[in-house]
Amino acid sequence: MKRQEQLINLSREHHQSLRLAKKCIDTANSGAAGPCKALCEEIVSIFDQEWDRHFRNEEATIFSITADLSGTIHDLGEQLLEEHERMREMAQVMRQGKTDCSILQDFGVLLRDHTRLEERELFPRVEKEFSAAQMEQIRKLT
Repeated sequence: MKRQEQLINLSREHHQSLRLAKKCIDTANSGAAGPCKALCEEIVSIFDQEWDRHFRNEEATIFSITADLSGTIHDLGEQLLEEHERMREMAQVMRQGKTDCSILQDFGVLLRDHTRLEERELFPRVEKEFSAAQMEQIRKLT
């Protein structure tokens, strides 16, 4: 999908999100405790540097703007922000030792659905509804 320049880096990171989501779902579906635990531990080890950094970038740029708007784009921003919080909570649960296939499945499904929603609904609206100055704010911070 062609993206405006300001969203390209975030969109590329979404490709990585979808790859991780698929790996989580496939691993969880295997039902093998060892691989599920190992992948949960891998997620925890990179969560802050990779995924939470990505979430904070979106929150500081896109969601800070959508919070001041109305309608569907505002509602999408609110929903996606809540999903960031749920994924943070899941990572914290993993960090505290719950590293079974069920948490991995839940994390993978949420990450997949969340990423698809951003790419398919939020980003097209951002490209259409944000001003040039708002788009430049995204470019500067990502």
